[in-house]
Amino acid sequence: MSFSAALLLLFTACKDKKTPDTNIITTDYEQPKPTGPIAMEASTNSRDVEWVEGRHYQVCVNRHSVDSLPMVAGANGQQYYDNVINLQVMRADSTVFFDRTFTKNSFANWVSADFRKQAVLEGLNMVKADDEGLMFVAWINNPEAVDDEATELRILIDRMGHVDIQRFTDDDRDDLKMQLEEEAM
Repeated sequence: MSFSAALLLLFTACKDKKTPDTNIITTDYEQPKPTGPIAMEASTNSRDVEWVEGRHYQVCVNRHSVDSLPMVAGANGQQYYDNVINLQVMRADSTVFFDRTFTKNSFANWVSADFRKQAVLEGLNMVKADDEGLMFVAWINNPEAVDDEATELRILIDRMGHVDIQRFTDDDRDDLKMQLEEEAM
């Protein structure tokens, strides 16, 4: 047998070998197993604001998870601790003007019971201080939400310390957007 015939036979033999299929496609999907309860990281934010007649106030928002509230269960059974948020407003002389702790049940009149069962109180941030009062936004959100399923609520504290809670509106979002743009300058 000639050398060229041997090479031809070798290439032909190699060509006929089947290579293993490396594409592994399965239709079985195993849901991740729940781990221990998950808690959001505790946070504290303080901010100095000028408010009534140019007086200075300190606003402090403290969020932390608690095990004393019912846990929220995700779709696969994963448990989540709910949060409490303490909002404190102090005058320049360190006397307390406002001090209140919020849970998601503080917003029961604005959020359905079904949504509250699957959501946690995620956060509370100050939006602005003006003649109307101190405005905050609170978020109640599903901890496993892929999309933004948050319910946003507007909290307004007037000069007398009275609290008014309403759903966050498009006008509130515009105010927040303008404030963020001003702060970025």
